[in-house]
Amino acid sequence: MKKLIAVAAMLVTMGGVASAQGGGGGGGGGGRMTPEQRLEATMTRLFSGITLSDAQKTKATEIIKKSFDEGQGIDRKTPEGMEKMQSITKKRNEDLKELLKSDEDKKKFDENAASGGRRGGGH
Repeated sequence: MKKLIAVAAMLVTMGGVASAQGGGGGGGGGGRMTPEQRLEATMTRLFSGITLSDAQKTKATEIIKKSFDEGQGIDRKTPEGMEKMQSITKKRNEDLKELLKSDEDKKKFDENAASGGRRGGGH
């Protein structure tokens, strides 16, 4: 009986450590996002503070998905891979910015894009 309790306690402890590390595919920070989550996060980040029409949202979604497809298989850890990804991102952002009508929205988009993935004051 003591062994059963010890094993149960060990499993609970290990489960707590795994969830604290964001494992298990639950999106807890360290895990990978699904393509849908990446798309939503990118749309939210780039268009924060900008109101898009349904047509603009549809076109923006197509542009972002295309950039994701172009980035597949690129080794982002190499200088060449980083350069390719920067090129893809630059083109994506230029295409997305063309969807915007007002100078104010374009300025806000530039600010959002420049912030990258950083939140709240970043480095």
